[in-house]
Amino acid sequence: MSVMQPHRVLFIPELLGIIFSFVDEDDYVNNACVCKQWSEIALDIIWKEVDGLSRLLTLLRPYKITGRYNFFDGLPDSRDWTRFQRYANRVRILRFQQDTDIDYSGLLDDMARTRTTLDMLPNLHTLEWIYEDVDCMERATLFMHQRLRHLIISAPPLRHKDKVSFFLDVCVRAPRLHSLDLRVPYRVQHIETAILELLRSLPDLKTIIFPEFFLTSSIVSELSRMKHINIVQFEYGHEQGFGEEKDVDVFAPVLEEGAFPALWDLAVTARIEHVMRFMNADFAPINITSLYINTYVEHEPEELHTLLVMLSERCRGLSQLYILLAHYVAGESELVPAKQITFNTLAPLLSFPNLGTFQVMHKYPVNITLEEIEELACRWPSLESLTLNEEPLIMHDFTLDLRALIPFALHCPKLRRLGLFIDANPSKIPPTLELKPFAALCFLSVGTSRAQDPEAVAAFLSHLCPPKCKLEVGVTWTSFGVRSCRLLDDSLRVEITKRFHPWNSARNILPILIQLRREEREKSRALQVEVEDLRTRTHLLMDKTDIKANDSCIVA
Repeated sequence: MSVMQPHRVLFIPELLGIIFSFVDEDDYVNNACVCKQWSEIALDIIWKEVDGLSRLLTLLRPYKITGRYNFFDGLPDSRDWTRFQRYANRVRILRFQQDTDIDYSGLLDDMARTRTTLDMLPNLHTLEWIYEDVDCMERATLFMHQRLRHLIISAPPLRHKDKVSFFLDVCVRAPRLHSLDLRVPYRVQHIETAILELLRSLPDLKTIIFPEFFLTSSIVSELSRMKHINIVQFEYGHEQGFGEEKDVDVFAPVLEEGAFPALWDLAVTARIEHVMRFMNADFAPINITSLYINTYVEHEPEELHTLLVMLSERCRGLSQLYILLAHYVAGESELVPAKQITFNTLAPLLSFPNLGTFQVMHKYPVNITLEEIEELACRWPSLESLTLNEEPLIMHDFTLDLRALIPFALHCPKLRRLGLFIDANPSKIPPTLELKPFAALCFLSVGTSRAQDPEAVAAFLSHLCPPKCKLEVGVTWTSFGVRSCRLLDDSLRVEITKRFHPWNSARNILPILIQLRREEREKSRALQVEVEDLRTRTHLLMDKTDIKANDSCIVA
């Protein structure tokens, strides 16, 4: 009796790897038991990413837990390391976050003493090591080597005096890093000198990520001299760390000829006038394609207008522009019309030849009319993402309603994200029979907008939104670094929460209504096809029997 052989295509490693990447984790073990070739591919996937040290340490030798300390049941020998290397060679990504209730230092020390090769994870290209104390910090270097390319790591604890030596140790062990994500829970002034030494020792660095308020004039000046740096970013939040706004109060990097030869993505926290001076300087990085500007200083709309004019003239290749005017004083509740952003403020956006993504954020709503929205959409057909201050904190004056969505659906076929501040009032909901749905919209963000009838709003949106479009509700102000933004006053929080409830109701029923609309359209198309088929058959029958279309079907 012959046994059916599997198709040869199931032994192509690349294809098998793609197929295995879609199965559940529990199925990897089953796949590894099929045959030797499948086993090798399945094990590569199983061990590609390792989260935490427990799984890795158990692979070497069983260990026991005594209180918060861990101990191997015996020192690892050469046989243990031979078995360990069979799997360790497959590890590409290692992530570790210190838990103060569990101490792995003894196990790591035993590994360091007994290892048979210098590089314990020789093919590791990404290491994430988040720690809280010096002991854990020092043991991060056990997994560093010449082939490491991406490092996410905490800065030395504030009380650790010699921060430079640790960074230099990192550079000696992993000198070819391409990306560095540095997490720092204290001000940049305590570590700036060490960071400068670190940057000078990483010649191949392409991407750098800091906490907010860490891109000081000195650090940016040093980055400008790096040949391969192409992404300079900062991230918000507790995990990344909080700096101090005063450390970037003056932003004046010194740029030399040949500055930023490879830069295309830049994020800064600085006053608008400092950004303008920086981008107008000789040797400024005018070839960037993405620019993120955050400022907590109050600026006039005219300053924003001037900035946009300058950028449209200097940075012709800009495709993504984000401007967050995050100044807010707790207790503010009165609208100041003279300080509102208007359509005229934003008009220079239409002069950018390649701009497809724009975000602006401000405490006051944008003062823009439906007619101006129509003009904006008509003149910007290449728009891919527009976030037009959908979450102002002074939020009782509206100029837009649901009708503001229609021009973008009509004129912007590439639009994937749209954020608007609107008053979703059912009395202003237009007829829906002639609406053209969005072609590519994935996210519709409404921020602190108002919705008075969730069912009616969802019914209207179901005519415009594609099946996979998500309705986003919420504010991001509280994630920023400055305390006045993170701590909103109680009355404002109550009002924001009150507005969330109807939008959440609309969000819950929207997917169901979108599916119903889709089924309606499919049935309508099927009926149209059937009608056309019947019409064709009727014409053929008339032609065959020589009956004129206007003859009676009644025979006398």
